[in-house]
Amino acid sequence: MEELNKRIGAKARKKYLPLIIIGLIMLLAGAALLGSAIITGSDVEDLNTLTEDQLRTGNTYALVDNNLLIDVFATDNSGAYIILYRSSDSKYMGLYLKGSKKRTGESIIEENRKYLTDEADSLSSKTISVKGKLTAMTGDEKQYFQEYFTDGGWSLEEVDRSVDYRTLNTSEDDSMMIIFAVVFVLIGLGLTIYAVRQLAGGFKSKISEQMSAQGLSAERASAELSGAQKFGGVDLAQTFALISGSKAEIVTYENLVWAYKFVHTTQHKIYGIIPAGKSVTYSVVLFDSRKQKYTIGCKNEAEADSILKALSTLAPHVIIGYSDELQNVADSNILKNYIPFCFYCDYNREEKCRQWELCTD
Repeated sequence: MEELNKRIGAKARKKYLPLIIIGLIMLLAGAALLGSAIITGSDVEDLNTLTEDQLRTGNTYALVDNNLLIDVFATDNSGAYIILYRSSDSKYMGLYLKGSKKRTGESIIEENRKYLTDEADSLSSKTISVKGKLTAMTGDEKQYFQEYFTDGGWSLEEVDRSVDYRTLNTSEDDSMMIIFAVVFVLIGLGLTIYAVRQLAGGFKSKISEQMSAQGLSAERASAELSGAQKFGGVDLAQTFALISGSKAEIVTYENLVWAYKFVHTTQHKIYGIIPAGKSVTYSVVLFDSRKQKYTIGCKNEAEADSILKALSTLAPHVIIGYSDELQNVADSNILKNYIPFCFYCDYNREEKCRQWELCTD
């Protein structure tokens, strides 16, 4: 039992400790995002009630029910840079909007333009409420901002006296950040709980079920594992294989029917067009009489060949090598009805089983 517990425990730790680490990272990252979103969404001062000296670059501010939007002075692929008039100190500044907020802002600007040209009796009745971080204008942003006023006849001195070269950068919907954070927390929590439960016994329980179904006792498994041939993805004992991969599995040789080497080639391309080499991975695939499929990951082709060679000695009845005929048999769900000659038939084991012919019971 000690050797079995040792091997299973080692495989469980190898598989589930990284999952716990990933889960905790996701949990902490999600919690940090959620906390940031909650803090940002509460106790945020209204930008339009503060003066230039009171506003701090880098802080988050709200713009509440405001309609003092003058015009768009620049755009990018995502949004629009809008001139905002700050009534608290009669200064002009930048406001970056995107998505639905951008469309609302442009609508307000259009209605305000009618008021400024005497086509309407009042400013727009629409308002906009957003939150964002106050940032210093970039070089291009400042240039377009200045040019808007100088093109209208202002001197640079007049512009400098009347503007605040900062922008309130907003997002379309702060709730998206909260949703993203909650998803991160839930995935991280679920992953961590799952991995901890597996380490605590679930992993071992699954192996025990497989052993019981195949008539393999823990004492026998432990005794055989002490002398097993060890490979990267499998331990080959005298009468069974302990496979470690996406999941750990035990399969006895008496249930195995077919084993072959699988070579997977991945073509890499830059931008989906330019060839950038290829990578090759190797594995050994096993099929048993119940049509169960097992995959053993291999470091290289030599290891795959070594595993197949060891299997041919430990389980000489197993068909080694791939063929379309065998794959068709496996795909047709009748592999369980096929067994090698030497399993139940009266042919000479040394000669006939080496021909890898199939018969039915």
